[in-house]
Parts: sequence; C-alpha cells; structure tokens
Amino acid sequence: MSGPFVHLGEGEMRGRQIIERLWVWLNGSAFLILPLVLVGLVSLLTLWLPQSPVPFSETAAFSRWVASVHTRLDPYTERLAAWGLLSLKSTLWLRLPLALLGLTLAARATTLVEQWRGLPRFTRIRQIMMFLGLLTILSGWVLQLRWGWNETGIYAWPGEPVALPRSGTVLPPFEDVPHNPRYGFGLFVFQEELALGLDIQARDDNGDIVPLLLSSQSAAQERIRLILSNQLPDGYFGIPEADLVFRVTLRQTPPEPEFQAQIYRSSSGALITETTLRSGGVIFADKLQLQLDSLSVPQLRVVYNPGAPVTLAGWGLLVLAGVLSSVERRKRPALTPGASDLGT
Repeated sequence: MSGPFVHLGEGEMRGRQIIERLWVWLNGSAFLILPLVLVGLVSLLTLWLPQSPVPFSETAAFSRWVASVHTRLDPYTERLAAWGLLSLKSTLWLRLPLALLGLTLAARATTLVEQWRGLPRFTRIRQIMMFLGLLTILSGWVLQLRWGWNETGIYAWPGEPVALPRSGTVLPPFEDVPHNPRYGFGLFVFQEELALGLDIQARDDNGDIVPLLLSSQSAAQERIRLILSNQLPDGYFGIPEADLVFRVTLRQTPPEPEFQAQIYRSSSGALITETTLRSGGVIFADKLQLQLDSLSVPQLRVVYNPGAPVTLAGWGLLVLAGVLSSVERRKRPALTPGASDLGT
C-alpha cells in the first residue's frame, strides 16, 4: 500500500518543482526582457504606422477605413491591415505583451513582499524603482488605450490652422520643416507626403467672378480648392451656367508639380480642349478666364497619446534600475546559493 503513496508524493514534489521553476522564470531577467521588447516594438509601430479608429473586429467599418487611408506605405497598406499592424490596439499584437508585462509585474511584486525583510537597503531601492517603472509603463498604455486617438489623411494648407474633423482639435499652421513637429502634451504630427493643392477661381470677360461647383449636390462657391496626390490624382469641378466641366489630373508631384487640365461640354461630354500646366496658370474657355494657383500641401497623420510622457518616465525608471543593478553586481559579484536576484 505504500507504493501508491510514495508515487503520489513524488508527483507532488515534481509539481512543486515545476511551479518553483516557473516562479523563478517569471522573476528572471529573460522573462522581463521579452514583454519589454514587445511593448517597445508595438509602441514604435503605433507611431510609425497609421492606426484604425475602429476595431479590427468591425469588419465593414475597418475595410472602409483601409480603403480610404492613403499612406507612404502604399501599395502595402492592404497587407499590413491583414496582418493586424494597422489595428494594433485591438489585436493580440498589443494585448499579449501587455498581459505578459502585467504577469511580470505581479510576480515581482509578490516576490519583493516575501523577501523584503531580508533584502539590503540598496536592493530594496533598486527593486522599488523596477516595480514603479513597470507599473508606470502599464499606466501609460492604459491612458493611451482609453483616451488616445489618431487621425489620418489630414491636409494642411500652408499658413492656415489645421482642423481635425474627428477630434475637433485645431492645430497651429504646419510649417514645412524636415523634422516631425510635436504640439502640446502627447500630441504628435507626422508628414506622410506632399500633395498638390489647387486654388481655383473663374471670371468672365467683364472681370466678374463666376461661381464654381465641386459636385451637383454642393453649393456654388466663388473659389474652390482641390487636392491631388498619387493615390487621388484626379479632381473635378464645373461651371453650370457655361455648360462646362473641368478635370484636372496630377502628372508629377511637388516640389516640381505638373498637372493636366481638360475641359468638357457637360451636356454632350465632348472634349473642348486640354492643356498641361506647371505650377499653376490661366486657362481660357468660352469667354471665361480660369485662374489655377498651385502649392505644395503636406498630408499629415496626427497621433494623440496622453500616456506617452508617463510611459517615457517608466522607461527612465527601468534604465536607472538597470544602472543600479550593475553597481550592485560589482559590489557583490556572486549571489549566495538560493537567493533571488529578482531580475535585473
């Protein structure tokens, strides 16, 4: 009868050994580095790649967003979206590293409480800094997931404030600088590409302004603006009272833009004339004078991450804890048998 009991005891011992090894692994440096590297990589990707405002699970809305977004990554946008890299906040690419980081934080906090009385003062300070660093990084991500947002496809006309339609935020005029500017607390602005902006106005032979229409459903305007880019190279507008429809097509992007202008009869669809312009110009048609002024218009992507300063502070605490760990190891090159270093 002793056989089964002995076998059960050995099983319990092996189970406890597995649990102890797992616990040591959770508190080790290798398990700490893995989630930190993954979280850091995801953090960089969320800034580098445009992120969908709708979850990946909402298939229809997500597909519409992917179809409407145009980035410097084309023609790879569709593939990146299929991999979930354009919806990192709602996929396992982010949730799994954060879960691992939370598990690491819980394991280290428990071990620190258990070993607190036996730890030297210097080690206590280092471990507290390590704990606060991990907690701060997690807190920064909570802030970002709860209150962060991003907007893509924003065009900034030079010298004019930039209005963000989804968030209602208004940014100061965007200056064409080689570096990506930053506005305010956790608000980042990235330039995707340069598009061609056209400022268009028509006058008759008396010099009076002739109203223009962007579409049959829009109101007539004295002056209209069009944006032409590699992804959206064509623009249309019309002059109903003259029975004319205009099509402008981008041929070459800024800084040396070139575009083609075609004039059609709206009633018959017949092509009246076409011409190629560089940096704007004047077109004459049916006693009308059409002035097209061109300028370079940056396409922007705006990211608001209120947790960025918090996360950065967390990384700073971890770096400082690592420096203290190196100092401690030089003072104490060998650990006593059975002691836990709680990871460095």
